[in-house]
Amino acid sequence: MTEYLKEKTIAENFLQEMLEADDTENYALFIKHYEAKHLVNFSKEQFESDIKEMQNRNGANLSYEYFGMLQGHPIYDAATSLRFVWKGIYEKREALITIGIHCKDKTWYINESSVR
Repeated sequence: MTEYLKEKTIAENFLQEMLEADDTENYALFIKHYEAKHLVNFSKEQFESDIKEMQNRNGANLSYEYFGMLQGHPIYDAATSLRFVWKGIYEKREALITIGIHCKDKTWYINESSVR
């Protein structure tokens, strides 16, 4: 795992921004690290609806704990795509948080974010 420490740090920084975006309902911050092609069907209205539903189901995020890595996203090269998982601790429940990242032209992007 130590060979992916830099990438884990990138993913965790993205996670922290996304959790802040969730808490503040900040669409621009939430989509900051996505490629435009991944946002085609994800409008500000969809984001706001998703956030309301997630806040009702989970409550506020209190903290998170790192779990580990999963196999990369299936549509990206395994060498440039990684998925990291955390246990999200929320007011109402615990959930798995997955952040998938890939590198394109020396820039890291999010290709997956989920709270389950």
